[in-house]
Amino acid sequence: MSSSPNPAPRPAHPALFISLVGDAALFPPAALTMADALSAHARHRSGPHADVVGPFLVGVPAVTDLAAALDAGSPAPPAIGLVARPGTAIEDIVAAFASLREEPRTRLTSIDMAWQTGWRSIDPGDLPIHLEVDRTDPDAALSDIASASDFADVRAKFRTGATAEWAWPDAAELAAFVLAAGRHYVPFVLTGGLHHAVRGDHGVDTGWEPQHGLLNVLVAVHASAGGADERTVSDLLEVREAEPLAQIVRGWSASDVAAVRASFAGYGCCDVTDPIGELTALGVLSAPEA
Repeated sequence: MSSSPNPAPRPAHPALFISLVGDAALFPPAALTMADALSAHARHRSGPHADVVGPFLVGVPAVTDLAAALDAGSPAPPAIGLVARPGTAIEDIVAAFASLREEPRTRLTSIDMAWQTGWRSIDPGDLPIHLEVDRTDPDAALSDIASASDFADVRAKFRTGATAEWAWPDAAELAAFVLAAGRHYVPFVLTGGLHHAVRGDHGVDTGWEPQHGLLNVLVAVHASAGGADERTVSDLLEVREAEPLAQIVRGWSASDVAAVRASFAGYGCCDVTDPIGELTALGVLSAPEA
């Protein structure tokens, strides 16, 4: 009597991934040209996991390039996120914001900028605004963001990947941010470095570097929402085995998913196919139909 093959694992609840991964292909390390990034985004948006792909992220200096590419026939993305890197002048953000609000071929859906003096001078209307928190006094930033909930749909933003100016935040630092955001009832987005499903040392152009894993973050956020302490959240961010994390996420109910996404609104990734492919291979996302 032959045994039947093991059934494929049940994917995670699809609501966990809706618009989770913003398309940051214009930013390093991908740094695609505007035309190439728009073409790739159109492919992602027509692929089997289009619902996972969030807005097309455009830096303030590239807003003019976007208009030129659309004039030249590049496909218009359905949603745009405006990104002002720390140090961008408020007046430049205001000008780029106004330009995108008047662009009829796409829709502005969010603004990212640094938490800085004068940020309230930008009136985002009904758009969510993500304020990037530095590491000098994150609690003060989160307290200020929490106090502005009646002014705007405002969220914190934290950088999880290393840059020339920003050392990689280890598990303890990221855990402290996640828990602090929870204490202030501030939802957040992440940026940089979340290319892979699981924590590890991954190859980059300059060699190998530590990177946090998307599944680790999801499980850590769920634990934080459930009252876990800093040591537990940090330990979950350190896990390097994929299947235990995948099993946890695949077993979540709709209420578990709602709790996670109420805290963790999404993140930017320069190649959205990296996490999508790994999550599909793990059975967390459903495999495309043959």
